[in-house]
Amino acid sequence: MEKFDELVSQRRSPGPRPAPTRPGSWLANHCDLLALLLLVLASIPAPWLSPRTLVVVRDTDLIDDNWHLDEVFKLSRGIWVGRDVAFTHGPIFQWLSSVAGRSMGLSMGAIYATWDTVPAWCAFVFVYLVLRLLLPEQPAWKRALLLLLVIIFWEPSLRNAFPVLLFAIFLRGWYAVTEGRAKPYAFGIAAGLLCVIAFLIASDTGVYSTAAWVVATAAVLFEARKDKRIVGKYLPTLLTFVFWVFILALAVNTVMGSALDFRFWKDSAQMVSVYRWATPKAMTDEGTTRLLGTLFAGAAVFLFRAGARSTLNPAITKRTGFLLGGFVVAVAMLQSALVRSDDEHLVIAAFAMALLAGTVLFSLESRLSWLAVLLAIACSMLFSHPAFPPSTIIRLVQQLGHPLTECPAGFREFDRGCFDPEFTEMLQAASGYLSQHSGPQEHIVVFPYQTLFGIASRRSVAGGLMQAYTASGPYLSRLEIAGLESVPAPAGLYLPDGDLSDAVDDVPNFTRSPEVWLWIFRHYRGEQELVPRVFGLQRDDSRAAKIAFHARPLSVAFQSYPIRKRTLSLDLVAPVLPSEDTDFLRLRITVHYSLWWKLRKPTRLVLEIERADSRHDQKSFLVQPNVPSEVWFYPWDDIDLAHYFDAEESRWRTGSRPAIVHLRLLVMPLDWVSVQPDMIEVQSADAVRMSMSR
Repeated sequence: MEKFDELVSQRRSPGPRPAPTRPGSWLANHCDLLALLLLVLASIPAPWLSPRTLVVVRDTDLIDDNWHLDEVFKLSRGIWVGRDVAFTHGPIFQWLSSVAGRSMGLSMGAIYATWDTVPAWCAFVFVYLVLRLLLPEQPAWKRALLLLLVIIFWEPSLRNAFPVLLFAIFLRGWYAVTEGRAKPYAFGIAAGLLCVIAFLIASDTGVYSTAAWVVATAAVLFEARKDKRIVGKYLPTLLTFVFWVFILALAVNTVMGSALDFRFWKDSAQMVSVYRWATPKAMTDEGTTRLLGTLFAGAAVFLFRAGARSTLNPAITKRTGFLLGGFVVAVAMLQSALVRSDDEHLVIAAFAMALLAGTVLFSLESRLSWLAVLLAIACSMLFSHPAFPPSTIIRLVQQLGHPLTECPAGFREFDRGCFDPEFTEMLQAASGYLSQHSGPQEHIVVFPYQTLFGIASRRSVAGGLMQAYTASGPYLSRLEIAGLESVPAPAGLYLPDGDLSDAVDDVPNFTRSPEVWLWIFRHYRGEQELVPRVFGLQRDDSRAAKIAFHARPLSVAFQSYPIRKRTLSLDLVAPVLPSEDTDFLRLRITVHYSLWWKLRKPTRLVLEIERADSRHDQKSFLVQPNVPSEVWFYPWDDIDLAHYFDAEESRWRTGSRPAIVHLRLLVMPLDWVSVQPDMIEVQSADAVRMSMSR
């Protein structure tokens, strides 16, 4: 190393003339870049290269497809996420998602095929840059192999790859500052800009990127703690970072509306804060094994590297700052799987650990090198699944050679997409109704979340949120309703819970966002049932003055219930409520948790309704921990909620409605991660009846 430093310092001394580079040697030195280009080519959607191609959509039940389509369509109308509507994504993600689809001529088929293409390419590039930053001393074939393993088996996305890239940049930047190779002020400005960009990609990306900055800062400071001059190098960088983050935040505010309006940042903070309690999902035994296996395997890799490193080797992956900071960042991103614990989110959460642990394995030397490479390959093949099997490339070539210009048997075409005939009929009926009752530049309203009807009818969907089901808590509910009020929509659609409108995580859509439903109920009347379980709505503001709420208190006194078991049933009241007196139930409740819920997730709460015919119905619901909440329930068949939009009150209450004879509150943990409440306070319970005067 001393000889190397001496050679570097002698910049004016002539060196030997480099030998001409042969094509074979260039490929050997840049095969990682070649691997990146091959992955990009393999992931090009055929419809982008051949716009005549139709896109077959076999699964139309995915809720996320609605915002995939609506996000791109909104941008085509000049509606930006972050400025005009709030969502977990930001304007950068929205623009990147729209590049391919808009270049083809906007259609549902084009967006289905391409919305994730450019964001995925960005993720591929980010992984490539991470490996270039963390493994610069390794041969290119190693980086190429690790790049292929990570992208093929661990599904990087724009949202989880960017924070890992920023960690690598921050780590290298801090090392450059502490070693005098970079200006503190320049690094502080660059770091601040990158963190602000992360929030413009997605709110959670911004949070993890900021955490990467904090972790990298602390890790390098710990490594350099014996250097007495370290404070003089750190302080200017940190002050510059804080100052430029504030200046850039004001610049973002100005673009979004007003320099002193921090609405974008407030909305982002709310989106992040409600995630843990509003969207928890149970972890299966298989998921637990994968999560703990990823954690322990990653910890073993980092510990082994820490114990086997040589102080004479300056490689990034052998330094204390990387080993300490990289593991902390990976664990921080892995913990997101504690909340949303399905297989898809487990893979997303494990990405950072797979990538950073992979860089450690591929940095090993001598005989351990091949063993580590084989171990990485085996783990990828055993514990994940390939996103780019060979059939992907074969299918791409076949589609380019023989473009699909007619829908296959069993499918019907709609807007360059091939769908199930019943789904196509629904799109045609809904778009026809909305086109008849609204102008091309007017908005429509949709409840609960099927915003794909926006692009299907070429109408913008009203609301302050991209998806109404995210209206969890008072802040986001007010935001959604403010958006509905700002652009009155003359027509809309209502899809009650059922085959076409699944309850999100088993929580009825009415109970998840009752404020939004009640607002629509007061301002829209039902016009007709377009197809089974899809109802057309028309604006009727006169309903707001005619509709009255009549609440009858139930015999539930203010009472606190200490929770001493993870599974518990609490008797609330035996009211004997006849159907003609009860449209809804309203429960005021506060659920107290320890701080552990912020690292894990709340438990599942269920209202059990016992009826006179001995039938028991269970309604799952959500409450914000440690905050007094008002929870609404529709105690009858959810499909009947559509009748309340009728202009005649006499038609609201239909179907069988056996009297309610008992209410119980069930405390049921989702999984081992769920935190047991300390106490549940039930303030009151009401039976609410709606009426409408003429």
